[in-house]
Amino acid sequence: MTLLTASCLCGAVALSLPDQFDYLGNCHCSECRKFSGADYAPVGGLDGDKVTVTRGEEAISRFQKSPETTLAFCRHCGSSLFSQKQSSGKLNLRLGILNEAPTQRPGFHIFVGSRAPWYEICDALPQFEARPTV
Repeated sequence: MTLLTASCLCGAVALSLPDQFDYLGNCHCSECRKFSGADYAPVGGLDGDKVTVTRGEEAISRFQKSPETTLAFCRHCGSSLFSQKQSSGKLNLRLGILNEAPTQRPGFHIFVGSRAPWYEICDALPQFEARPTV
């Protein structure tokens, strides 16, 4: 299996993960906008135990956003790294930290009901007002 690498802006944190996400999508919720500092956050979901911190575990700061979700970022440069769900262990990696392109591409937009009012979605990917039901 192909491995991808990821790193923060300053290089203090490095990760390794398989090029096999459970999903890739674009989140438009206000919390992801604030965490990423962008109009929306492209994320790839996978089991947290598939991601290895290869450098800088001590440089990762965590913020308990809610009882269910922890946000991780580099304490040196502030790069958003991932969010992790407590109940499932699922990790949503911020795709912008990848050093190589994954073979998959984002396949949907979620929380478009709260998207940034200045941003217009201009692709044909499925859009969901909130989180899609499975």
